[in-house]
Amino acid sequence: MTAPSCAVCGSPASQRCAKCHLTAYCSKDHQRQHWKTHRSLCSPYRVCQSEELGRYLEASRDILPGELILKDSPLVLGPRQVTVPVCLGCFTPVNGSYSCTLCGWPLCGPECQKVVLHYPECQLSRNRPVKVQVQKFMQVNQMYECITPLRCLWLKEQDPAKWSTLTQMESHLQERVNTDVYEVIQANVVDFSKQYLKVTSYTPEEIQTVCGIIEVNGFEIPGPNAIGVYGKACLLEHACIPNTTRTFDSQLNIIVRAAVKIPKGSHISTSYTDPMWGTANRQLHLKTSKYFKCTCGRCQDPTELGTHLSSLRCGQCPSGLVLPSPSPLTPEVWLCNSCSASLDVERVEEFLKQTGEKLVSLKEGSLAASESFLKATCSKLSENHYYRSDVKLAMAQMYGRGGGEHHQGDLQELSKDQLERKGSLSREVLALADIFSPGETRLRGLLKYELQAACREKYRRLPKKLKSSPQAKALLQECVECLQEASTILLRESPLQDEYQLALQAEADLGDLTALLAKFR
Repeated sequence: MTAPSCAVCGSPASQRCAKCHLTAYCSKDHQRQHWKTHRSLCSPYRVCQSEELGRYLEASRDILPGELILKDSPLVLGPRQVTVPVCLGCFTPVNGSYSCTLCGWPLCGPECQKVVLHYPECQLSRNRPVKVQVQKFMQVNQMYECITPLRCLWLKEQDPAKWSTLTQMESHLQERVNTDVYEVIQANVVDFSKQYLKVTSYTPEEIQTVCGIIEVNGFEIPGPNAIGVYGKACLLEHACIPNTTRTFDSQLNIIVRAAVKIPKGSHISTSYTDPMWGTANRQLHLKTSKYFKCTCGRCQDPTELGTHLSSLRCGQCPSGLVLPSPSPLTPEVWLCNSCSASLDVERVEEFLKQTGEKLVSLKEGSLAASESFLKATCSKLSENHYYRSDVKLAMAQMYGRGGGEHHQGDLQELSKDQLERKGSLSREVLALADIFSPGETRLRGLLKYELQAACREKYRRLPKKLKSSPQAKALLQECVECLQEASTILLRESPLQDEYQLALQAEADLGDLTALLAKFR
């Protein structure tokens, strides 16, 4: 591992800043000399280590909601392991109309052939006697599974410092041996690289190791079909109720901010799953891709903190809810909390599987199909069940947002009941988000935007004589408060994302509504 360098003179350094544990110095004198410069840049976190967690991040001081914790550039960027063919310079889907003149991998044009990002696989693919030929487009193509691993391995000779950082990450190689994932990688990455690309400079174990590192530590980047591995962000530990939120900028740097106040000494966490998933789904994802079991208070509570996010309706009594027993982590049976009726674990799993398949098959953008799903599941799933909450979130965004089979796209075209429905759905999901994804998060920003839209349309529909009433003022105040939160949160998203465009719209609307509200004073 490369020794750190003094921030003042560049000499080998054995001392680190006591607050952030990141900046290094060769002597106390140089540390004192550098403090005026370093103070404003000193990280709000320190890197700590424990036997149970390994390396993790801890707040070195109180961190306020929305405060930047870290900005981290990627060690490696590449296409996701499961992807359609994409340009290896910018990740735009390609159709084969242009290919790299040196290696044959499809690109979107000659400009991307010059992109440094494409260099590793371009060089390594030239071992073939003929150029790479990709023939399957617009569908998942296993040929692309090798790209990101090869970009990782390229660092071994080309950038030893990054390679050192990468190889400190956990791969869980031993846990992966003899699993289906291991066998798929052996065929689609190890054998493909050796037999098709003629890459023989890396051992099967090295390739399997970097594939494990990518799976365990990589962050999927919304927008481009890409995954990034980050040297600092990988130290964020998992929590089923995280205290940070993460976004990506236009250069695909990861941006981590505090979602809530993080007191000094607290662990800094993110969620490796979707916090709005139920316990079984979160546990399955953590077990199969991160190789650990979460035993937090939420995971051990059958009611999921009183929300019943995973509970079923009892078929034997009118008000009972069926919960996993004795624990969601080790369910032996599902029991009603009212009449003690029971369901076998296998029966529950099969029912949830079938219901999940129905959810996936819902016609995209169809309000009627979504409402039918909620109606069909109201006697089988708890009101807040994660399947139902997922549909409610989609519907809160669909009502008044373009198209729909009944042309209910514009807010002004919604009936009074539909407008009320949009508002109530937004509030229902927001109440859950406040528990499982609290603070200044993307989900809160989106829901606040939808809620203000419903309130604003209600204000517009008020009779002229009520436009200056307390009722009107209350609606405008809620609109302004929602828009302020939505714009603050969503402006932190990448300009490449739709959420950022919503933030710009929220900013523009905020000025108009603030002016209207001022007339009441």
